[in-house]
Amino acid sequence: MLKPTTPIYDLIIPSTGEPIRVRPILVKEEKLLLMALQGNDDKDIIQTTKDVIKACIVDDGIDIEKLPFYDIDYLFIALRAKSVGNEIDIKFTCKNVLETGEICGATFPAKIDASKVRVNKPEVNSKIQIDKLVVKMRVPSYTAMRMILDSVDPLDKHIHITAACIEYIQDGDKTHSRKDLQHTGMVEFVENLTQEQFSKLQEFTENFPSFVIEAEADCTKCGFHHRLEYTDFQSFFV
Repeated sequence: MLKPTTPIYDLIIPSTGEPIRVRPILVKEEKLLLMALQGNDDKDIIQTTKDVIKACIVDDGIDIEKLPFYDIDYLFIALRAKSVGNEIDIKFTCKNVLETGEICGATFPAKIDASKVRVNKPEVNSKIQIDKLVVKMRVPSYTAMRMILDSVDPLDKHIHITAACIEYIQDGDKTHSRKDLQHTGMVEFVENLTQEQFSKLQEFTENFPSFVIEAEADCTKCGFHHRLEYTDFQSFFV
């Protein structure tokens, strides 16, 4: 079968700084992504996204199941930029406060350059003391994070995200790992915390590394010049 030459690009995995080589997303893979999105099945969308990223990584030895969710977000956006072009049309809502005291609220078109995607990595303590316990936190995987965001009741999301971040709980000489307690055990642990204790763990979850693309645009209604930080992953999926 006659096949065109596929270009190869260099990227960096944000969490590790490891260089990898990738190819663009192919037309047949783009079709799979669209089909998964139209099917509206969270598990299928997650699995298809991971499968496409895995297929686009040229180098061996990269286990995307072990990568934190922000690595997957970053790699997907970078691959889309290499595949369909850097400029992406989006819409922003103007938040400029007018002289009347009202917010403009107009929606206006803008362009962002996906090739300028970067990852913010706030410094935060991953070992948290709660009374006599030490709770070791970690950034959850892409699968865990997407399933929580897409499937869990909004009232329970903070609890489940916090539980997904717990790597182990150390109680003196005893260590209780995720393998021991499973996700349900971690959820039960979180639900039995006081609000003060819970807020200590939330400091970690509220400072996740995340992708951002900086952009500038003028509101077409009030003319206010916006300096924006774009963080909406879903816009890159279609």
